[in-house]
Amino acid sequence: MKVLITGGTGLLGKSLLEEAPAGVQPAATAVTDPRGLIPASCDGAPLDLRDRSRVLAYVARVRPQAIIHTASIGSVDYAERHPEETWAVNVEGTRHVLDAAMAVGAHLIFVSSNAVFDGTRAPYREEDPVCPVNTYGRFKVEAEQLVAGQSAIPVTIVRPILMYGWHHPTERVNPVTWILRELSQGKTVPVVTDVYTNPLWAPSGARAIWRMVAQRVTGIFHLAGRDRVDRYTFAQETARVFGCDASHLKPVTSDYFPDIAPRAPDTSYDTTKMARVLGVEPMGLREGLEAMRRTQPSR
Repeated sequence: MKVLITGGTGLLGKSLLEEAPAGVQPAATAVTDPRGLIPASCDGAPLDLRDRSRVLAYVARVRPQAIIHTASIGSVDYAERHPEETWAVNVEGTRHVLDAAMAVGAHLIFVSSNAVFDGTRAPYREEDPVCPVNTYGRFKVEAEQLVAGQSAIPVTIVRPILMYGWHHPTERVNPVTWILRELSQGKTVPVVTDVYTNPLWAPSGARAIWRMVAQRVTGIFHLAGRDRVDRYTFAQETARVFGCDASHLKPVTSDYFPDIAPRAPDTSYDTTKMARVLGVEPMGLREGLEAMRRTQPSR
């Protein structure tokens, strides 16, 4: 089975390639050349999602049975400062991927975000109404509506929550690798106590998505870990598991960072559907961090 992964060098894309089941022939794209960061056996190519003709041509050449569309501008703060560019990639780029998927009849798995919620009615279920509080979330809602509004191909909308894991050195940090980097340098690290989530170990999210591909399920799915924690507690647990000095962590509230984009206070998920339909039980935070520690790459 041929499966195309857009954003193949990002945290989720990397995990998807590493967790790809037997019998899958993956292809992967990134805005920069992914070759060297993806398995040698994987078809890889640079692809700017804003270029509709190139997206259509690449998908027509690969002819995947499924497309896992993870690629996007993922920084909430960058999206707030650069809305035109973010819309062009995250919404119009998704339109191009959708058009390409329809042209070859591929199952489209669109990766959205917990940022579609305002954080006032957690834990969120898949059928709860969306209400984003920042530009990034608004564009994810727009892209969700775009892919859900057609009936020509099967579509699955995936909303992973805050993910953590080992990323490629050239890719952006995530909450765990950021904390480890800052603490390793002896820095004092301010971390908020008033933003809650149930963090997701990226390989666990990848395994759930591969179940979606295998089962060809459609609809909306929330992917998250088992434990609801605030970001400061998350950082403390990270320090404990990796043997870092947690005394350098400084608890603060969100108003400590007045210049960043608005964040929803609590977007934690109800993961009942993830377990019931996909057969993937949510992983506890300590369990996920321990698994991450055991797979630490040598650098």
